[in-house]
Order: sequence, then C-alpha cells, then structure tokens
Amino acid sequence: MVCDPNLRFVCIREVQRSLKFSAKSLVESKIRKLGVEHLFTILTTEIRRNGGEGIMIFEGMQDHTADSIKSLEGFGRAWVEEAQTISERSLSLLLPTIRTDNSEIWFSWNPDQPTDPVDLFFATEQPDFIRVHTTYEDNPFCPGVMKAEARRLFNSDPDSYEHIWGGGYFLGGGGRVYSSFRNKPFPDGNIDEGIRDTGAEILVGMDFNVNPMSAVIAVRVVDECHVLDALEVMSSNTEEVAREIRRRYPNRRIVVCPDPAGNQRHTNAPVGQTDFTLLQRAGFEVRAPNKAPPVVDRENNANQMYEHDGRRRVRIHPDARPLITGLANLTYKEDTSIRNKKSGFDHICDAMDYLLWQEFNVLQIAYASGFGTYTI
Repeated sequence: MVCDPNLRFVCIREVQRSLKFSAKSLVESKIRKLGVEHLFTILTTEIRRNGGEGIMIFEGMQDHTADSIKSLEGFGRAWVEEAQTISERSLSLLLPTIRTDNSEIWFSWNPDQPTDPVDLFFATEQPDFIRVHTTYEDNPFCPGVMKAEARRLFNSDPDSYEHIWGGGYFLGGGGRVYSSFRNKPFPDGNIDEGIRDTGAEILVGMDFNVNPMSAVIAVRVVDECHVLDALEVMSSNTEEVAREIRRRYPNRRIVVCPDPAGNQRHTNAPVGQTDFTLLQRAGFEVRAPNKAPPVVDRENNANQMYEHDGRRRVRIHPDARPLITGLANLTYKEDTSIRNKKSGFDHICDAMDYLLWQEFNVLQIAYASGFGTYTI
C-alpha cells in the first residue's frame, strides 16, 4: 500500500468476533516501525491510504454469504491468517471473489491436519501457487531462549517439536498408533524420494474396504520394504483396483498380501467369487495367513519396521501420499488402545500392515497360510 496508494487489501480470518483478535494491531505497529505513519489514517475498523483510494479492512469469513462476499470483488490482495482454520465453504466463496488483474491471495498458517482445506488446496500444486515452508530456524531475530526451548522439546517429545517448532502436522501426541514412523527425510525419517522400482516382484498390501479400497505398492530390497506408491479409490471394487495395479506395472510378477478375510467373502464380486479368487484371476499371486493376526501384533510388527534400534527398514517415496498421511495421523481413541476409525486413516494403514506382516515379519511367528505354511 506504500507503493500503490490505490491498493485495496482485506485481512481475513475464519471467525473474527472482535478486531482485538485480528491482525490490525500488528499492521499498525509495522506502519509505525517503518516510519510511514504520514501515509495512513488509522480508524477504528479500517486503515486508509492517504493520497489514494487504498484501504485495508478486517473480515471474518463466517460472517459472509454468497451475496455479501461480493463486496470484496474490487480488492487486489487478501491475507488469510490462521488459515488452518479456514473452512471449505469459505475457500469456495473467497477464491473466485479476489479476481482483479494481478490480484493475490496470501495464506499464513501453522499446519494442523493434512485434511484441512488449505492443505488440500495447496496439495494440487497449481503453476500459479507459491508455497513457502518456514520455521524459527529461518528467523534471524529468534532469541536464544526460544531456541533453547525448541531443543528441549526436540529431546523430550519429537512429535510435538515437529508440530510446534518444525511446521509439521499435529501427530496425535502420545496416542499415535505408528509412533515410530517419522514423516521426515531418510535417515532421520521414513521418507525417501531416492528409492526406485528395482524390477523385482511387486508386493501389494491390500485392504478390501469399499470406501476407500486401499493398496500399498512396494518392492523388497534385501530385508527392507521400499514403498513406491499408495492407492485409495472411492466406491471401487477388487477387480477395478487390480486392473489399475496391472496398468501401472504391466508384464510384472505381482504378489498381493491382502486382508485374510478376503478368502471368505467378496467385495461387490460375482456370486461364488471371493476377493482372493478375483485377484488370482487377474494374474496375481496371493499370499496371506488363514486368519488375520491380532491388530496389536500387526501394529507392533509395523512399528519395529518403521524404526528399531536406530534402523528404519521401511522407506516410503513421497508419491505414496495417502500412506504417509495415514501413518502420521492415525491415533487411538483417548485413553484406549482402540483405533480412531472415524478419521478414515485406518484403511491404508491396514493395507500396509498386511504387507509387512506377510513379507517382513520381524516378530518371527509361524502362521499357517491358505497357500502353504510360511515362517515369517
């Protein structure tokens, strides 16, 4: 607004009950610090630019309707603060409204959940998006006492540190199911964009839930599981997912390690067919125990694969985003060892569990499989 006296600027929150909790006082202090008070007239509810038509106002999106939002059509900048709280409805109202030539919408937020609308919005990675991840380490004015507090939390609670100081998602605190999984680059975490399809047999973990059907695609590298991709397909069925996997990996030997219950039932399959027989008809080998192991055993096995004695035997390519999101966010219900299934993160995690249990079982338990006896 210093450079353009006619710029119209709106500062937005999802809910703004009072200007006391808006960015107005911060903007006022910056005007004084920059020594440009003579260019602005600060009023009770807005800031006006002297010598032009420029104005800065402060709005709560929940106060707007499809009609009232039109009042912002002439604004060239919108700053959405605390954007992790912005709703999908508010985004749908705001995005088509700020549309003057060279207009921009700025979002600033502390990430909370990958399912928050602002995170899903930026995950589409459009060419006119600019996303900057910044932390206290990028702040040259960060005082030493804050750096010391960050180090203390890093040593005592890495998950909380990652969220509070590292700009990462909230990982559910001590109630996270896969507590040894780290959504950080290898070797400090399990994410490795350098892993490649080695040409070995394709290993697929599969959960037969209809919404969504979930599959994790991996290869074995000695005693490590390298995850190449992950699929979540809504309103799907076993045949459709099998075709998609075959399309992605034609002329390959594909081994599926599914939910053992798929041998007794079918998911939208023709009469007389099971999920297992559908996979076999698609040309896949099926490996699974006769019955599903206890959930707690699957979780323990998976956690030891994600990290044990300083070694991480699971590496996940960033393309497997549904799996990364699920592992980082699946939690137990408070004060229980029961998974919070309402989150929707459990199905892709189940698919990974089945794969690790069958092919990378570090618990060394003998299970009888419907396709022979395996010591895993």
